Amino acid sequence: MTSEWSILHGEKKCASCGKEFVEREQYYSALFDRGAEFERLDFCTACWKGDTPEMFSFWQTQIPPKEEKTKLLVDDDVLLDFFGRLEGATEELKINFRYILALVLMRRKVLKFADVKRTEDAEYLVMKMAKEKTTFDVLNPQLDEAKIAQVTEEVGKILNVQL
Repeated sequence: MTSEWSILHGEKKCASCGKEFVEREQYYSALFDRGAEFERLDFCTACWKGDTPEMFSFWQTQIPPKEEKTKLLVDDDVLLDFFGRLEGATEELKINFRYILALVLMRRKVLKFADVKRTEDAEYLVMKMAKEKTTFDVLNPQLDEAKIAQVTEEVGKILNVQL
C-alpha cells in the first residue's frame, strides 16, 4: 500500500478558458479518477459541457463571499454519489476516501452507525441510511490519527471546505 494520497484540486478558474471566478459566481466542479489520484477541474457555466464518461462525479458550486465563513459547498446527494461510486473499490486511495466520506455523512446525519462486522482479515462499519433501510458495509482501513488528518484534509480540498 502506498502512503501518499494525491488529489489535484481546482484553481478557482475555468479549466477550459482560464477565466478567474469571482465572488458568488456559479461554476461546475468535476472529479476525474486518474488511477493513483483524483483530479478536480472547475468549469465556468459557459464552458461546461455536462457529464462525460471519463468524469467520476461532478457538482455545481459557487465562490463564497469573502466575509462568509467557509462551509461545505457540496450537498448530501453529491456526497452520497461519491460514496456509492466508491463501493467495492480496492485501491487504498478509494478505500480511505470512502471511509472518510462515511464519517462525514454520519456527522451530517445522512448515515447512521448500525454495527461492526468482522471477518478473518477485515473490519467493516455497518452504516444505515437515516431515512431508509438501506445498509452499507464500509471497510475500516485502520487509519492512524496522522493518516485520518491527512485524508480528511485531502477530502476537504476536493469539497472546498475545512472538515
